[in-house]
Amino acid sequence: MNVLKHLWTSRVSLKEVFSIDLRSLAMLRIGIALVILLDLILRSRDMIAFYTDDGVLPRKSWAQTTHDWYFSIHAASGELWWQIALFLIAAVFALMLLVGYRTRLATVASWLLLASLLNRTVFILQGGDILLVVISFWAMFLPIGARWSVDAALQPEYRNQHNHHRFNANAPQLYFSVATVAIILQTLYLYFFTALLKSGDAWRYPFEAAHYTISIQHFATPLGVWFGSLEPLLPFGAFYVIFVEYVGPLLILLPFAWPYLRIVGLLMLTSLHVAFMLLLHIGLFPLMDYASLTVLIPASVWVWLAARKRKNLPEGELSDREKIIMHYDEDCGFCLKMCLIIREFLLPDAVKIIPAQSQPAIYAIMERENSWVITDHTGRTYLHWHAMQFLFAQSLLFKPIAWLMKLPPLMAVGNRVYHKVATNRGTMGDITARFLPFRKMSLKPSVLGQLLAAAFLIMVTLFNISTLPGMLKYRDRTMDYLMHMTRIDQKWSMFAPVPLKVSFFPQIEGTLRNGEKVNLYELTEPNADWEPPAYMYPLYDGYRWRKYLDRFQGNISNTVRGAYGNSLCNAWNRRDIDREEQLGILHIHYVYLRTNTTGEPKQRTRKSIWQHWCFPEFKPK
Repeated sequence: MNVLKHLWTSRVSLKEVFSIDLRSLAMLRIGIALVILLDLILRSRDMIAFYTDDGVLPRKSWAQTTHDWYFSIHAASGELWWQIALFLIAAVFALMLLVGYRTRLATVASWLLLASLLNRTVFILQGGDILLVVISFWAMFLPIGARWSVDAALQPEYRNQHNHHRFNANAPQLYFSVATVAIILQTLYLYFFTALLKSGDAWRYPFEAAHYTISIQHFATPLGVWFGSLEPLLPFGAFYVIFVEYVGPLLILLPFAWPYLRIVGLLMLTSLHVAFMLLLHIGLFPLMDYASLTVLIPASVWVWLAARKRKNLPEGELSDREKIIMHYDEDCGFCLKMCLIIREFLLPDAVKIIPAQSQPAIYAIMERENSWVITDHTGRTYLHWHAMQFLFAQSLLFKPIAWLMKLPPLMAVGNRVYHKVATNRGTMGDITARFLPFRKMSLKPSVLGQLLAAAFLIMVTLFNISTLPGMLKYRDRTMDYLMHMTRIDQKWSMFAPVPLKVSFFPQIEGTLRNGEKVNLYELTEPNADWEPPAYMYPLYDGYRWRKYLDRFQGNISNTVRGAYGNSLCNAWNRRDIDREEQLGILHIHYVYLRTNTTGEPKQRTRKSIWQHWCFPEFKPK
């Protein structure tokens, strides 16, 4: 009874409910950057197909099928070199975001390039893409570089007060603004509105939605196929999904039993994505969800983790890691900056950074060895690249890297690099003075930023409401334009109103000028009686192609279908072949396998989706 009373009285203000710890914001920054980098790598496999004029959607077709307010820098040219350049630029800004260098610039540029990339070919997008660009938009209004970043390390006050840090790891580091309210609600809107949109009977008793979902053979993973055989568990799975999507956001926002209900709600939401990632092929969606959920981590979790590191230490006593001292050349501005950055990423804030000149014995070592000097809690000294390896070993996250750095060949290379840098400290100082200046970071929200965040929060809320059945007529046209222009338009209709009840795969048969039949989609066979494997995801060349071919067979314009037909014609006919071997006509069929709940074999149908002629003379008379 006392425990329940304690939980009920563990109340916080609404301001604290909508505040975010700076460490959680740093995790959000890192998560966004990593997902962007991984996304760019995966998209680069199909760069020609999806982003150039030689692919499935040339710019002429793109202009006819894309929303007027969807801007795209990627559509400025249809050449491959242009896409490569933009991908590389986006990767550079994502890396800047990852380490927190010029964080605000990197965030704005990453959002801009991401929105442009998404708008170039909207037919391959899924919910994770929309969540990524939307969360990147809100991140522009937040101090996501205030912790664990180059920007955080290079604060002007650290030039003369080397031991001073603004943050205490053992206390909350809360930040509150309109933007924190907005990003928390935005994160929860995904769950709440997708629950409201799941209005079909499959999501009600007897909860058949999980059965239909797992039965989508081009979605299910091998583990998902196995799980689908556990029929008694499937109704519970469907119930759990809809329950968590309604209840999880509520637990997140309740101001009592704090932070326990917040943590329970967060774990419930996280569990959904663990299940989705294991059972379904849905691309980067779960990873982006994990990144967005980091803003919900309460400050008490970070305080608890910090306390764990100090477990069994007397109050006021420093840990062995905190007793490390970094000695640098007082006349070397570059050296101080490197020490500050290394401390920010690898070491506790309590680690001292002091001039070697202040200690004669240490200064003598520095002069003799032409090296910085690192001392541990026993007073042992580390020099050159050995010191760098020692510091990397102090971080649990970077210990694997430290192990590699210790290998003799890499240690030799590292020492040579260190010697080269050390003998050119003046040049390095000039470079860092230009590109790594000390720059003040303000944590005070600007009035303009607050007003903009408030306006967009209202629009996002109304836009989500307008996606509900019967509410579209209330959407304001001006709001609609602004939402599309900033690329924060959204509809969280995953598996809503009901999951897909069919599995399908394409068959594409071509006819050459000489009458020979050829297979234009080598992952399947074109004959009508071809039987697919039980595990059908390999019939698509990745989840982007699966999404594109899903949209292709659905409600999509003939302009898009014609562009895909042209790309198949061009891919075949640009080869060095005789005229009679040129592709003349292609025919796209889809085979559908309809799911049922009776245990009977799936009903199979085959449908003609598109017929295309590569030359005018093949056009039907």
